[in-house]
Amino acid sequence: MAVSVQIAIAVTLLLRLALIPLDLYRSTDFEVHRNWLAITHSLPLSSWYYEEASPWTLDSPPFFAAFEWVLSQAAAFADPDMLRVTNLEYASWATVVFQRCSVVAGDLLLVLGARQLGYTLGSSAQGWSTALLALVGPGL
Repeated sequence: MAVSVQIAIAVTLLLRLALIPLDLYRSTDFEVHRNWLAITHSLPLSSWYYEEASPWTLDSPPFFAAFEWVLSQAAAFADPDMLRVTNLEYASWATVVFQRCSVVAGDLLLVLGARQLGYTLGSSAQGWSTALLALVGPGL
């Protein structure tokens, strides 16, 4: 069973990667997260929750804000212009690809964490099943 679950996880992640070049849809979350990358990269920590240059202030818990900061360090290599707080509605191709890849990387991190939790609480099969449920869960 674990092998079939691993295959399902791999197929799901590969499908997500295959969809990256297609510009089918971009929600407001795209700009919200671009703005959060800009805030965490460009402003001092003391200003993260008080920035008012855009309608999308940082309103996430501190751990997620730190995760955005980590992503912003990589984003600087993809397209530094996405990290300007005043660059509202910025959506270069490099920014789109970076954000989509960061979602896939975040999903992979979630899958590995869920797998480890399932493995710790049960067996290897439970670990992979937990990972698959985390990846395809409707709330994600």
